[in-house]
Amino acid sequence: MQHFFHDRARNEGKRMRTRSLLIDSAIALVAERGVLNTTVQELTRAAGLSNGTFYNHFDDREQLIREAATAIAIVLAEDIAERVQDVDTGLGRIVVSTDMFISRAAANPDWGKMLSEASKNAFDMQLDFAQNLLADIRLAIRQGEPLQVPDRFRLFQIGALMVLAVEAQLVGRRQKSISRDTCDAMLRLLGATPDQARDAVDTYLF
Repeated sequence: MQHFFHDRARNEGKRMRTRSLLIDSAIALVAERGVLNTTVQELTRAAGLSNGTFYNHFDDREQLIREAATAIAIVLAEDIAERVQDVDTGLGRIVVSTDMFISRAAANPDWGKMLSEASKNAFDMQLDFAQNLLADIRLAIRQGEPLQVPDRFRLFQIGALMVLAVEAQLVGRRQKSISRDTCDAMLRLLGATPDQARDAVDTYLF
């Protein structure tokens, strides 16, 4: 999937194709070297573009990194939304969505590493990841589940859990138990008792 976003932009205008080319280059380089060891010069060289072209599209490296991570998160969110459209309960949607986010991010190591690196270097990135769960949390509460809408710090904790789960999968521990443990911990952070969290995980993860 090295040229995933550029291929998706094939029928778009030149500006979007160029931005997508830079996004693909950022994902590949950050996955290999990390954010702090990736320079604008290396990004443009990998994309076959000039530094001037880079600055026509992005203010700095950090903006590109954030947009690349956001692009990945959007694709994952689209896939997750399709997967959970037939799940009627908020609790089920939380569990299934979390499991799918972890497994899909880990299935593409470059994507997983980019999400991990971006979240480490931008506090708000973890909050953005967790924000997608809020609608399902509120649905679960309306359906009578004993959950609480998380505050900003608890959202950060949830985002950190998801990123840590992806990292654990990437280092060779591709185990279903990682998703199960992450979902269990997340539900307990949201106010579920240990028994309630375990029952939900057993019900929705097979």
